[in-house]
Amino acid sequence: MTPLYGVDSMLFVYHFEGNDRFGPAAGRLLAAAEAGRCRLVASVLAQLEVLVVPKRHGREDLCRRYRDLFNSFPNLTVLPVGTEVVEIAADLRAAHSLRTPDALHVATALHAGARAFVSEDRRIRGITGIEIVALEEVDSQTP
Repeated sequence: MTPLYGVDSMLFVYHFEGNDRFGPAAGRLLAAAEAGRCRLVASVLAQLEVLVVPKRHGREDLCRRYRDLFNSFPNLTVLPVGTEVVEIAADLRAAHSLRTPDALHVATALHAGARAFVSEDRRIRGITGIEIVALEEVDSQTP
């Protein structure tokens, strides 16, 4: 079965905004999803987060690229924040003192049945119920 990975907004920012450290690995993960070697799931919150800085700087071109990605990228599912995700996020916040956005991103991945959540954010390590993997780790796990 094709692995499903939860992702947050930073995956897209690293790739589209050319992060020197994480951009190449983010690009490889997106290419793997595009080729059908894995599937990705993100909260609609990720779309909100990626649009803020480009909007602030008048970068409608980048906003359009992000919108296109979230609307039509192969093997990327963007899920709404519904009541089930909110309940899972509240449990995560209570148990791990996560910030609300982080809890919603991880809760979306859990709700979707993701194998792991991909993040470079060290603050979310140690969450029970889902493996948290760095970009390089998932890069080596993806067929």
